[in-house]
Amino acid sequence: MKKFLYLLFTFSTILNSTALHSQSTKPTISTEPAWVTKNTIDYNNTSLDKEASDGYIDISFEKQVCLAEQSEYLRFSKKIISQAGVQNGSEISVSFDPSYEKLIFHTIRIIRNGESLERLSLSKIKILHQESELTDFIYNGLLDAVLILEDVRRGDIIEYSYTVKGFNPIFKNKYAASYRLEYSFPFYQVYYKLIVPKERKLNIKNLNRTADPKISSVNGQQVYEWRNNNIPPLKLQDYTPSWYDPYAQVLVSEFNTWKEVNDWAMELFPVKKDLSAALKKNIKQIELTNASDEERTKAALIFVQDDIRYMGFEMGENSHKPADPSKVFAQRFGDCKEKSYLLCCMLRAMNIEANPVLINTVDKKNIGNLLPAANDFDHVTVRVKLGNSYYWFDPTIAYQRGDIKNFFYPDYQAGLVIADSTVDITPIEFRSMSYQHVREVFNVKKMVGKGTLTVTTQFQGAQADNQRSDFNSESISEIMTSFQKFYATYYEDIMADSLTYTDNDSTGIFTTIEYYTIPKFWDSGRADRNSFSFSSFIINNVVRNPKEKDRKMPFRLLYPAKYEEEVVIQLPQNWKVTDGEIHLKNSSYEYNCLFYYAYNTVHLVADYESFKDYVAPEEAPEYFNDYKKYEDYTSFEISLGKGEDDLANAQSNRSNKNILLSGFLISSLIGGLVWWSQRK
Repeated sequence: MKKFLYLLFTFSTILNSTALHSQSTKPTISTEPAWVTKNTIDYNNTSLDKEASDGYIDISFEKQVCLAEQSEYLRFSKKIISQAGVQNGSEISVSFDPSYEKLIFHTIRIIRNGESLERLSLSKIKILHQESELTDFIYNGLLDAVLILEDVRRGDIIEYSYTVKGFNPIFKNKYAASYRLEYSFPFYQVYYKLIVPKERKLNIKNLNRTADPKISSVNGQQVYEWRNNNIPPLKLQDYTPSWYDPYAQVLVSEFNTWKEVNDWAMELFPVKKDLSAALKKNIKQIELTNASDEERTKAALIFVQDDIRYMGFEMGENSHKPADPSKVFAQRFGDCKEKSYLLCCMLRAMNIEANPVLINTVDKKNIGNLLPAANDFDHVTVRVKLGNSYYWFDPTIAYQRGDIKNFFYPDYQAGLVIADSTVDITPIEFRSMSYQHVREVFNVKKMVGKGTLTVTTQFQGAQADNQRSDFNSESISEIMTSFQKFYATYYEDIMADSLTYTDNDSTGIFTTIEYYTIPKFWDSGRADRNSFSFSSFIINNVVRNPKEKDRKMPFRLLYPAKYEEEVVIQLPQNWKVTDGEIHLKNSSYEYNCLFYYAYNTVHLVADYESFKDYVAPEEAPEYFNDYKKYEDYTSFEISLGKGEDDLANAQSNRSNKNILLSGFLISSLIGGLVWWSQRK
């Protein structure tokens, strides 16, 4: 609630300081530009209608771009094929950035029984602030022009076209884009046109399919055209990694090399920057209180991570250009590029080599398969040289502690280091600094009544960072409730008693201890026996089990993932238990499990570690074969026949009982829900 009220206040402040309904933010109406090709659309084709979802089918999509006029023309056509389509397809929404773009509508119409019904009316178009990233403390300034169409019926064809005029000046009049020729939904017609002045060089690359353009020359300009018709949907299998993109597309870019992109970025992140007196004083204080470059780097990094809150205003040029580091220091907030640049400037002032790094968090190392382009990146981090080694840091991660050389850095895999010597993408070796050890101790005094559970967890690396973030932003009671909900999926009546934690700044280990009471420890649902079920609770919710076993596409794994879990059941008497163990290891993960009995106590000890973030299609059969073996060692049950002894007063020296320890499946594993360290 506090976060919501804060965001609401921030958003209200922004609205009050912005001329939201000024003339520059309102769309206009005009005829189509003269350079636009007018294509004929076949509205009668129904061959793909059976593949449609949401009750409507996309008929046509056109995107025509004129570089000389810095304009993009777009045209959409869709057919409503059911009442669900009336609900889902009757809204028109166009996004634009008013700081450099102007929106011009050409037509909005409904085609019904061959008759064209005009629906374009500026008075009915509402201008709304989009701000889809506001919950992530990012204000991008985008507006949505929204029209809710009236009187839409089944069988109607909705068609609209518009031009967005103006390119982001941050790219210095260099164009780059991706033209998709396939989608996860069907399309009857897709058309792209790009008009390029002859003096400008355009690079073209196909991904996943060859699609040669039709090239012509018109009025001294080169014209490129791509068409694709009757496009069936290409459905992704479940759990595909973010970097996996099987869709056919055409990449175009006026950047020739990654060095050109680097040179462009060097102007945004200049090496030499005048710093304010206040910032210089802060830097001097860090120098005086820390003797080595390593200690100074750690102090500066923690300052930027913890004292400069994450918030960004990314309108227009500010989408890629960071604010002045002295301003960021004074206002005490900034986004990823601003926090990273501030850290670089602070370290450089202490004669420590530091460079911003442009990152693509989705494509990761596959960015090397793309054409060089300035808009290929969505994140900025930092590379620092300490001694003869390079270290990678992400200033947007807060509350990192321990040895700076072991600070967690996400598996970004590759990046463009902004430096004079950069000519290509740099691979980033991953160090899996993420670990969780949990010990769950169940204690039961009698064969009826309540039991207790004590959970002690040690977190390191990313796991510890997540815990510190939670404990700094939420109350103990909120965290305790979220932890209790996790175990409540196994034991409905479990009650959280208390929660304590310790944080070791020098080692970086964060430890929590949870205390629970289970009022009805033994499940008496069966007429002939009492039983108690347990499992490797944390690991069960980490291991992935996709539903689609016949893999044509890779599926993702939680990575990094390294877990050790020990479940201890302290019983009121002796039991007959058969010890067992299993060891599984393949190219994707390793799982070991051992269960045994000693001194009235059942032990289940398991560990799991993933070696990469995906399983390739050719590796899937081995993975699923191992998974079947894994299922037998995930969850267990101990049970005691009711008629075999006085359950209320069972003595520990009574050992000749028929006790069963057996494996069974739990449905929660099938979903593959990743609770991470927070178990939320």
